[in-house]
Amino acid sequence: MIMHFGPEYRLAEKPCIDGLVALGYTYLPPARHDDHRDGQNHVIMRPILIEAIQRINQVPEEVARAVYQDLLAKTDNQDWIDVLRGNYSRKVPGQDTRKTIHLIDFLNPAKNTFSVTNQLYVESQRPGIPDLVVYVNGIPLVVIEAKSPVSGKDKTGEAFDQIKRYERDLPRLFYSNLFNVITDGVSFLYGATHAPSEHWATWKDPWPKKDEDFNGDALTKGLYCLLEPSRLLDLLAHFVIFEKREEKVIKKVCRYQQFRAVNKLVERVIEDKHRKGLVWHTQGSGKSLTMVYAALKLKPHRTVQSPELASPNILVLTDRVDLDDQIAGTFVACGLPNPARADSVNDLHGLIRSGTDGLTVLSTIHKFAGSKREVPNSENWILLVDECHRTQEKDLGSYLRASFKQARFFGFTGTPIKKNDKDTYENFGAPGEGYLDKY
Repeated sequence: MIMHFGPEYRLAEKPCIDGLVALGYTYLPPARHDDHRDGQNHVIMRPILIEAIQRINQVPEEVARAVYQDLLAKTDNQDWIDVLRGNYSRKVPGQDTRKTIHLIDFLNPAKNTFSVTNQLYVESQRPGIPDLVVYVNGIPLVVIEAKSPVSGKDKTGEAFDQIKRYERDLPRLFYSNLFNVITDGVSFLYGATHAPSEHWATWKDPWPKKDEDFNGDALTKGLYCLLEPSRLLDLLAHFVIFEKREEKVIKKVCRYQQFRAVNKLVERVIEDKHRKGLVWHTQGSGKSLTMVYAALKLKPHRTVQSPELASPNILVLTDRVDLDDQIAGTFVACGLPNPARADSVNDLHGLIRSGTDGLTVLSTIHKFAGSKREVPNSENWILLVDECHRTQEKDLGSYLRASFKQARFFGFTGTPIKKNDKDTYENFGAPGEGYLDKY
């Protein structure tokens, strides 16, 4: 195509392809599109998907083809994300019960097929040709709109409008979409499917790498932060939620500080060297959602369960009824599996002393007043304590720790802890660390 030799291709589109190939993606050129689709109005790369289903699930080709046909009928983005996370099963020959079919191997990223293609013509009432589409196992997850930086003009708005047009005119391309990207080779912004422009953002921190690792190259940094294969799968598995408020569902993808803090917390749990940590995220930074993402990753869907995590219990604690209402509402609205809110002292103790594993309990700390008997499986509890500096120094903190002598304690605060507040650092901070994460 002649457009391949223009500045947009040379300065934005081609560098994206090269950057993704360097990260481990396979480039699928436009000449091969028709060989991989059942028509130009289709967006799934059928042979790649069928081969991946067979490889990951050890099922015959006929089963993989039946799964493919099932997927063609799915039109809801939340349903697609659920299926991608492993919530899908069907009858297979020779088995009496339904078999869970995984579309992605989350625990072994290298066993998946990561592809990128460009100039994908999609037939529709109003056809379109997105610049770049990122695939995992033949399923489109990310659309990238690339603009040339040559003119010196900010083309962010133009690129965003183009993404909105594709979402409107090419709905099939966005059924399974995770998020979208706009870039001019200099800037790099991402936004959830159907997100308005004010909710698009730059991923500023490439943790665990550093900015200097990218020598000021925003494109290479952005591709790594959001599309490096293991990070992309982590985002899909643990950092996308659908928040339902007043009959409206809003899809949200985490920000960099939430991704960083949660992964630091989970790494600490798995490492099991220090059984505590202190997170300071300034007010308005999405601290409640950070706690939701932490719960999702600590107790993920069965298909992405890290073998090191087993089935921990999580207790989310606040010190005020209004905060308890807020966090409980957030956990429920985000569809976190089976959060149990303790509405009374009896409710709380009935839950935490049941000896059951795999619980998520929400409560105020005041319900621990007078509690001195340790819960039977306290070593398998992870406590996420909101505004932790306000309640831990006196009797309530003592009662809590008497109940959970062997638990892990992670404190969250929206305000910096004063340097002379030694109790909070001692209760939640690892020796010599201060904050596990701060933003």
